[in-house]
Amino acid sequence: MRNERKKGLLVVGHGSRREEANTDLRRAARLIAARGGAELVEAAFLEIESPNIAEGFARLVERGARSITVHPYFLSPGRHTRGDLPVKVAEAAANHPGISFLITEPLTSHDLVIQASIERIRETEGYTAPKSLPATVADQGKVYIVGAGPGDPELLTLKAHNLLRSCDAVVYDYLVNPEILGLIQPFAEKVYVGKIGGGRQTPQTEINEILIEKALQGKSVVRLKGGDPFIFGRGGEEAAALRALNISFEIVPGISSAIAAPAYAGIPLTHRSLSASFAVLTGTRVKENSGFVPELAKFAAIDTLVILMGVQNLREISRQLIRAGREADTPAAVIRWGTYNGQEVVTGNLENIAEEAEKADFRAPAVIVVGEVVRLREHLSWFETAAPNFGFAEQFGAAAVEVAF
Repeated sequence: MRNERKKGLLVVGHGSRREEANTDLRRAARLIAARGGAELVEAAFLEIESPNIAEGFARLVERGARSITVHPYFLSPGRHTRGDLPVKVAEAAANHPGISFLITEPLTSHDLVIQASIERIRETEGYTAPKSLPATVADQGKVYIVGAGPGDPELLTLKAHNLLRSCDAVVYDYLVNPEILGLIQPFAEKVYVGKIGGGRQTPQTEINEILIEKALQGKSVVRLKGGDPFIFGRGGEEAAALRALNISFEIVPGISSAIAAPAYAGIPLTHRSLSASFAVLTGTRVKENSGFVPELAKFAAIDTLVILMGVQNLREISRQLIRAGREADTPAAVIRWGTYNGQEVVTGNLENIAEEAEKADFRAPAVIVVGEVVRLREHLSWFETAAPNFGFAEQFGAAAVEVAF
């Protein structure tokens, strides 16, 4: 069993000759401990009041802390948090060899602090927010258009993780892993706006209206989308709708299934010996008997093609790629639920891949990969099995081994 380092938290205020201010810091430290689940917490002060930082640090060490997080509680982000605090903490830590420490960023400009300030101002002024606010005050709230990644919760970015832990509302899609939704705090509102192929559809205009409404209410809103919001995720449309009303927003990229699913299937999209280019296409515009599709013809000659949302039209996609000049025996793969524990992969070529996918009863969500790199799956598959295939060098040459390993 791994020996976990016992953690301590040192909440540091400036220190004042007014006892009310010092009492407020001690109360804040107790509340942080209670609500944050911290066991070892001490309050300390930069000056005037006791304990000072060295004394507070020592108390935590005496109580068993082996790593200490120092949190500047509303200290100014200038001289105190950038100068005095790091120096005093380092001096305190020097007295306790083997004890590690971290210092958090100051609170002063945090979005939730700004929002809390607005709410406190309104409380004082007796303000009651109307149901619909004019666009001139639309910057009260903020929308974060966030990519949730391909499914594996460990592929979520740190920024996405932190936003989910602190936001007021989450508007999320069908493809977001429920484990990721578990990061959302109980107080946050959850709004499902999933779009399932052939099933329930939430119109994009309605999703835009929800984001606008929540932001106009002054909320910090996470628009959580599977994969990356700007890769066939309609994040650009949502951002444009927000910009039209002068609502503040940020884009938080996510790992796209277009990259992650092939990687988890052991298929590199580029390879020095086999592929110098790849393109990501949508398969939704290809319908049975739809005739010529310019996108497929335009990109058919690219070494590796990744096609999203195309499994329902796979037979027609294969037919049109062959018609556009790809050989019928070009390797192809379909990856269903890529990066999830239940990931499934079928392989074949353009002539038979649709039949293979149908035999396996493959439906969305699935990623299609077309190109010579699909052959490498036999040797680089790692997610479903850890057993290596040592025939790789003989088939693809020493240069391929050098690149792949």
